[in-house]
Amino acid sequence: MSSNQVVIVDDEELILKSLKRALRRLAPSWSVHLFDSPKEALDKLSQGEIKPDLVMCDRLMPGTRGDDVLLECRTHNPEAIRLLMTGDTRVDMKEIVASNVHIFISKPFEHNDISDVLNRVMRIKALPLTDSVRQALGRLKGLPVLNETYQKLDKLLKRADVELDEVAKVVGKDPTLVANVLQAANSPFLGFRGQVSSIDKAVKRLGLNTIASIAVASSLSQTYNIDSKLHRDVVVYALSSAFIATKLMQLRGFSREQAEYSFSMCLLACIGELYLVDAPEAANSSELQNASQPISALITYYLLTVWGIEERLVEDILSASCEATCNSELSEVFCLARRLAYEDFEETLTDVLSMDDFAQWHTALNALKENPPEAVNLAAPK
Repeated sequence: MSSNQVVIVDDEELILKSLKRALRRLAPSWSVHLFDSPKEALDKLSQGEIKPDLVMCDRLMPGTRGDDVLLECRTHNPEAIRLLMTGDTRVDMKEIVASNVHIFISKPFEHNDISDVLNRVMRIKALPLTDSVRQALGRLKGLPVLNETYQKLDKLLKRADVELDEVAKVVGKDPTLVANVLQAANSPFLGFRGQVSSIDKAVKRLGLNTIASIAVASSLSQTYNIDSKLHRDVVVYALSSAFIATKLMQLRGFSREQAEYSFSMCLLACIGELYLVDAPEAANSSELQNASQPISALITYYLLTVWGIEERLVEDILSASCEATCNSELSEVFCLARRLAYEDFEETLTDVLSMDDFAQWHTALNALKENPPEAVNLAAPK
């Protein structure tokens, strides 16, 4: 039997047949287990007869909801990626998060959607984690799920021929994302001259990688109670560090692409911290406590991989989050920006300027001292 297995649960026979055909074409070596009865799937999973790498489940079925199947999977097969399929476009993100889900996709979906999910599953399997850490991460409750806006953007950004106006059109349909994108695009701290009110111009100013990272943060504001001071503080500090990192890279003369990359590193590094605010009990996991990496960094690493974020970016974030000493310019700017955002700005700046380890950044830091970052005002979800 193949070492890779997928369980598909849906009461619609056409969906089961369609997915089976797609998987035969996309992953011919995988073993596919189809169930039109949630109860039968629950029995097989609970008895350990199947050890799936991926469980795909419809949300609404007669008798048993897909949530119940995925809860059983989280309990007995924590290593498996849990995917919820739904045809309800009005579904609330908080309901999805409560459904023990890693990924959700809306019906109807395309073969490219399935191929993307399979790639994420294989990346998760390849992560250099111990079995106990992998299972502990898989058992975490209420993991955040990226919304439909991000999923649409992700599809666009994976195309080589993507046009900026296509991206702007997707951004423009999400009021919270619009507000956060415009704030970043109108930041004088980042050297932008003149105010823009057009999403098209804002997207062009910021660049596609920065837009994608802001879209992740915006999506999470729908998952969590961003009105909570603790949640807002985490996101605000992350955005502040991202702005600072971008400015420092600009002042050092790095390319726009490298500056955008540092923005993404700093902003996305907060994912694990944000989750722990919502689920502080996760920090009590003995398996995660015994890991060599910080718990928040591990959760970030796991979630970014589940979400299909670029592999190099995920690895760089983990490395920079765990390093005792910085061994690259990217990890240096990551460390500097986070310190300056999270600690007292003036005191930290004075301290860093006295350190030989960051001598190559002193000119940029002195310039930053003359033009300190403005306060970040996070847009509340609408």
